[in-house]
Amino acid sequence: MTKTAAIYGQLPKNLGRFDFPTDEMMFWLYCPVSLPGDTGFTLPKNLAKFAELLVIVREDCRERWEGSYVYLTAKTMFVSPGSPGNRLGWHADGFLTDDLNYIWSDRNPTLFYLPERPLAFTQDHKLALSEMETAASEDDWHVCQSNPCDLLRLDQTVLHAVNPRVMPGVRTFLKVSVSNEPYVLKGNSINHALNHPRPIEARQLERNHPQGMMV
Repeated sequence: MTKTAAIYGQLPKNLGRFDFPTDEMMFWLYCPVSLPGDTGFTLPKNLAKFAELLVIVREDCRERWEGSYVYLTAKTMFVSPGSPGNRLGWHADGFLTDDLNYIWSDRNPTLFYLPERPLAFTQDHKLALSEMETAASEDDWHVCQSNPCDLLRLDQTVLHAVNPRVMPGVRTFLKVSVSNEPYVLKGNSINHALNHPRPIEARQLERNHPQGMMV
């Protein structure tokens, strides 16, 4: 099968340290907050406290914002070694796309794999996941951890994973996703104030691509 260019294993962009509200248990998954043509954003009342996060992201990707679908994931939940809050395993958000993802957490920060040289992977979602897992697992000298409360921008070249060494407690994880295509997996949160396509794609047991393609 065809390989990608050798571009994988880059650092995320660090936008700085921020404190966002973490005072309410919640689980919002890919809630649409802005549609193509919008210059602003529309937040459900429960997510209004994260307006500052959206302002920061919009400023950072101003050239992309108005033409994109923008989503907010917000999880405040109790995590433990058996339930870390996100799916385990090495991966690249938006593999084979130009999606941008901004992530923030207040504890158990994300791990990143930074190989000595950029890597290439098979242009197949399932095979590439296996290749990423193998590469990072066999080269743990080049795995580093981000800092709590840092806001990080990831594109598809950033290899990362949930930290399996979980400190039990309440953790907030925030993610803003910017994409040219709508995210349509069943179970995604619905913003009833926006005319976004309804989620219709079935979720799989394996890792899912938010646009409905298996990864």
